[in-house]
Amino acid sequence: MLNKVCVITVKVDNMQEAIHFYTKMLDFKVSEHYGDKIVSLVQDEVPIVLEETGTKNTASNQNVLFGIISEDLDKDLTELKSKGVRLLFSEPKPCPPGRYLVIEDPAGNQIELVEFSNFN
Repeated sequence: MLNKVCVITVKVDNMQEAIHFYTKMLDFKVSEHYGDKIVSLVQDEVPIVLEETGTKNTASNQNVLFGIISEDLDKDLTELKSKGVRLLFSEPKPCPPGRYLVIEDPAGNQIELVEFSNFN
């Protein structure tokens, strides 16, 4: 069932500036660094992740996307393909918590499907 948001990702062009903004201006705390380009902020319900992309945000780019938890990404992938959902890549890719897949809604907004397989 794909109906539970599990993460919100904010794409940033400079991680140090983003960390400064979110921690000093908005009072978030960093919970984890996943290398130089991905940082998780402390958040009660839905984690907020900062991801450095190296490009400046523009009006035409999507810079915030949400992740939906998947209990079985392979099964969900098969079902989404059969429904004709637009996939950004054909197979799940690895990420710090497990694996993920990116789909698009009819307006072109990206949505991550995340399977937390590294925590089982």
